[in-house]
Amino acid sequence: MDLEKLYQQLLDRVTENYADYRAELLLKDRQELIDGADRIAKTAEVFQYFTTKPLMETEVEYFLNFQNPLEVAVDHWESCTFELDALGAVIADVVDKADDLTLYPLAADASEQKPDGLQKFMNVDLETVLPQIRAQKTAFYQNDLNYALDAMREGAATDDPAKRNFVVIFRQSGVECLNERDMLIAGTRSYNTCQYYHRMTREPVLAYSVELIGDGKNGLCGNLYQQDQHQMAKFTERASSPYTDVTITFLDGKEVRIPEKEYNYETIPSLKYRYGDILDTRHEADDESVVQGALRREHERRERMPKGHIAVHVQSLEESRIQTEADRLASALQSLTEPNTPDKTHFMTEVSPYFLPLASQDDMFRLFQKVQEQVKQPMYIAQVDGKRGQYFFMRREERAQEHKPSIKAQLAAQPVPGDKPTTKSKEREVR
Repeated sequence: MDLEKLYQQLLDRVTENYADYRAELLLKDRQELIDGADRIAKTAEVFQYFTTKPLMETEVEYFLNFQNPLEVAVDHWESCTFELDALGAVIADVVDKADDLTLYPLAADASEQKPDGLQKFMNVDLETVLPQIRAQKTAFYQNDLNYALDAMREGAATDDPAKRNFVVIFRQSGVECLNERDMLIAGTRSYNTCQYYHRMTREPVLAYSVELIGDGKNGLCGNLYQQDQHQMAKFTERASSPYTDVTITFLDGKEVRIPEKEYNYETIPSLKYRYGDILDTRHEADDESVVQGALRREHERRERMPKGHIAVHVQSLEESRIQTEADRLASALQSLTEPNTPDKTHFMTEVSPYFLPLASQDDMFRLFQKVQEQVKQPMYIAQVDGKRGQYFFMRREERAQEHKPSIKAQLAAQPVPGDKPTTKSKEREVR
């Protein structure tokens, strides 16, 4: 491998090390940051050196031995007692001595990390794509997406990044649209909603970060980034800053900042009476630098995500929706031990009420095929008198036949040691 490719490999690793280091800083309190200011400055200097200065081939090859070459270099630079700017000399000395190969984790020993499968979809028509995603997840309260799109249209009309970045959550009953910045301010509605889908419900949801970039052919245009609802909530919990105040902008342009506890449905009428109609509100954090640092970390992380094709993604969501329901139905049928229809002649299980509103005729046909492939018994779909919905039915005789061994199989079975033979054997007399 030539030097240019080796250097790029080192650069990618050091960049990832630096991103992880900055993410760890977000978890520290102010005193810890003050106490570690020298280390933070040294780390920034070493990162800049790696990314801007030419390195010798021996230096590149040496630092590629480590999982965290940034940490190795920073440890030596922090302990350096030279008064001159001698970072280059320190790097050369580290390589020359090669003492660190037994002190730091090596890249060769790193366990291979499995990709999480999350992708980004660039420059998509949001007013076309988001309804397509909704059609694979949200069975009820589908109009919630219209409110989300309205909020995005308002954001697209401004230059404020805080109003142009959202997180959209598709669930079985409804769609949530959260402000990305507010998700990093603990106590806001966006933050609390994000934590709810992590802690208070087991429902798997589809979550996407939305980054508006302009107007498309049919309206809104932007970038979509897949999110894991639990990892997203854990990050926002660690990296958030407390909610303290609300800045209210009134129709005449006047701004008033009040404590967040004083802004509620009881105080809003008096504020309007005093200052006029409210044009906009902004939630304020105890430390805005913490919020902005977390946002930068999140944006850097998702920039490294692999690109995907939105049409392929939507198709995979459809396949997953049908397969998941088929697995559930097959498992339910196979777990029944006695017929459960009113006349006790059939085994039956209901198709999910969240699946039916989204299912086309073709979806139902594919669902039937997938269930039958797993159960391997004749069945049919029908309604039950007096009940809504659709049910899968399987006759009692078919289940009984499933467990009854064939005569051919019984005859072919080998006798168990110790069993008496079923027929008498006659010994021939030898004369």
